[in-house]
Amino acid sequence: MNIFKVKELMIPAEEYCRVKKETTLHEAMAQLVIQGEEKGLAHPHRDLLVEDDDGSIIGKVTMLDIFKSMEPGYFKMDYKDHPSVLSKDYVQKIYADFNLWSEPLSTLCQKCAGLRVEELMHTPSKSEIINEEDSIDKALHSFILGLHQPILVQKEGRITGVLRLGDIFENVRETILSCETKTA
Repeated sequence: MNIFKVKELMIPAEEYCRVKKETTLHEAMAQLVIQGEEKGLAHPHRDLLVEDDDGSIIGKVTMLDIFKSMEPGYFKMDYKDHPSVLSKDYVQKIYADFNLWSEPLSTLCQKCAGLRVEELMHTPSKSEIINEEDSIDKALHSFILGLHQPILVQKEGRITGVLRLGDIFENVRETILSCETKTA
């Protein structure tokens, strides 16, 4: 089995969609579409890297960040008190207690379209960033334990790329298919 390093599967930061922290969500979504068309991608990236005025990556905006920004009630919750495995009853209770998604989607979209990405971006902690030289199994372990996807990759303290779970899966799939099966 080939043991790859993170740098071999990551998408370099230069190739990822990047926006300034002052960019509105509407502008950012339009930029994702434009970049996808320019690069001929059937499915454009769904995440954005957020940079400061110097061009350094300071955070990311994921699909989940966008969905949460559409319903401000999520910011009222204290996630550290939530159980890691959520029962259907618990999820429904939270939904009702916080009156989530009570407005039409079109209204929620209008409200969040003008937000600046810095208002909804996820600023990763040091534990949420891996190094280019880390092994893929270390990255996979981070994904399985619930690290906020995608994972940012660094070299010498500077963000150099993005590692997506789907890219690791493709590598694992290829590895499994290259193995011979053994019968018991």
